[in-house]
Amino acid sequence: MLLKRILPVAILALLFLGGLTAVSPTHSQPNQTPTTAVTLSGAQKKWHPLIIDFTGPYAQETDDAPNPFLDYRLQVNFTGPNGRVYNVPGFFAGDGQGNGSGNIWRVIFAPDAAGTWQYTASFRAGPDVAIDLNPHSGSAHSFDGLSGSVNIAYLTCDEPGFLRWGRLAYVGQHYLKFVDGGYWLKGGTDSPENFLAYIGIDNTVDQGGLHLNFLHLYPEHEADWQAGDPNFTSADTGYDAKGIIGALNYLAAQHVNSIYFLPMNLGGDGQEVYPFIGATETAYDKTHYDISKLHQWGIVLDHAQRKGVALQIVLAETESENEQWFDNGVLGVERKLYYREMVARFGHLLAIKWNISEENDFWVHQIQEFAAYIQALDWAQHPITVHTPLNDFSDYEPILGDGRFSATSIQYTTDLAGSHVEYWRGRSVQAGRPWVLDMDENAEALSHQNADDLRRKILYPVYFSGGNIEWYMGYYEQPIGGDLRLENFRTRETMWRYTWYARRFMVENLPFWQMIPQDHLLQIANATRGAGEVFAKPGEVYAVYMPIVGGQLNLTAVPGLFTMRWFNPHDGVFAGNTVTVAGGGWLDLNSPPSRPTGDWVVLLKQIPTTTFLRQGMAETFLPVINTAGCPAGPIP
Repeated sequence: MLLKRILPVAILALLFLGGLTAVSPTHSQPNQTPTTAVTLSGAQKKWHPLIIDFTGPYAQETDDAPNPFLDYRLQVNFTGPNGRVYNVPGFFAGDGQGNGSGNIWRVIFAPDAAGTWQYTASFRAGPDVAIDLNPHSGSAHSFDGLSGSVNIAYLTCDEPGFLRWGRLAYVGQHYLKFVDGGYWLKGGTDSPENFLAYIGIDNTVDQGGLHLNFLHLYPEHEADWQAGDPNFTSADTGYDAKGIIGALNYLAAQHVNSIYFLPMNLGGDGQEVYPFIGATETAYDKTHYDISKLHQWGIVLDHAQRKGVALQIVLAETESENEQWFDNGVLGVERKLYYREMVARFGHLLAIKWNISEENDFWVHQIQEFAAYIQALDWAQHPITVHTPLNDFSDYEPILGDGRFSATSIQYTTDLAGSHVEYWRGRSVQAGRPWVLDMDENAEALSHQNADDLRRKILYPVYFSGGNIEWYMGYYEQPIGGDLRLENFRTRETMWRYTWYARRFMVENLPFWQMIPQDHLLQIANATRGAGEVFAKPGEVYAVYMPIVGGQLNLTAVPGLFTMRWFNPHDGVFAGNTVTVAGGGWLDLNSPPSRPTGDWVVLLKQIPTTTFLRQGMAETFLPVINTAGCPAGPIP
């Protein structure tokens, strides 16, 4: 294990706790009985991380008898003012400031209501008790039974990022929804999968992946770091966090609202991301976690959420050595502890998705077991998915309708992007559990030159079929970079812009969560670039994408008048005049305001026959935070 140096206590406390410094409990020394104390920190507002530190037995992250990660278990019951109860796993936090020895046992919770919350700690000791789901396993120890209360304030209208909207939740529909806001449309990045392989994070060492001695620096993004942003310095390299924090700032500024990454890629392609104190394939390393590294990860991931960037946490990689790293591939002590540590440390984050494995090779019964264990730990019930091999859905048919899975994570060839979305929308509805359709890996990788082509072939076919998207960047060499060595997100800025244009169009103009694909209504005269897409709330709203103009829309079953507008996907603006057209027949779509050989979107909205707008037909569909009474804010 690499030598650790003490990180600046005051700076890290301010960063991770949202600017509020906790009162430090008395630290006990080895072989001394700790004085029981409780420290509350964080903003103590709805949705903000509430951190409770309990003073318990002194330990070091390297201890093995007992192992502080495996042989102690902290669970805290939170009961809200509405009577709702959450059972939240805690973890060993060293000294509470990112150092690996101390007597701090921490729980992080995101309260979903203002008012008084009661909490009661369960602290148990015994061999492997941490991974045992039986609440009575082990024996009561130290501060077991300690209870208290905390008053949680309401939100204000200037909350950053996802704190304004609350937890992103599966609600039985094809889109995730913020508890205090509207439905969410994803437009994110699927690369680099080793995002956390950053030179400024403690104990981050390349273990011999595809690119030897490579770690991310993100040098082009250091200038994107802003005064007031979190920062820390690696005790091993002396590099600070400006590159990785700046990268998140840049993505947020480009309205990229999701990132896909691995927290453990040993045995895989990169082999430089791991949460343990060491990288050897031993039971010792796999059951001892690096507190300073995880503390720094927490700062980075918390910043992503405050910037409106959701996190797709991919828990395994397709390479067999990675899949078998824990317990030779089954759900044993090592894998259970890994899941517990990830949930305990990051489950409070508001917008995350657990992905069982990249290009899954586990048996179906295994991914079901894995998902069930995560679900049992995850008090917030974040969505769970599993990633497919290319166009291979052998795992999806058996898990249709399974309450443990709520989303897809599909790898696909370009020509099948839209049809995959439409097929699995239909199949999941038939199975009684509609899936969120996430298209997470495009086989034709996004480069610095093909954004226009992929806008036509993938972006609008996915969005107008009712899906979500993250962009995969392949294996391009530097300076372009790809799935492992992407250093500069600006190399794909054209696609970030196109994706934002499309997402903003949908959020501002469509009740997209109520719409369905209706491609059969469109006849394209020249389909050399594709047959086009129709996304509709039948009889009310139609969004038509034409890769090349020249076609007709069948409105014979829909009488009445419609407003018709042309939207330019290349520039992200409406063009020309709004005109009134008649339904009840075939509508010509042959006269765009400009770019006669370009791609266009036509937006049709029925003109109500009464003076009152129908529910959901207002010009803008931005959500409102009801609980805070805040007006609609920036698109999340």
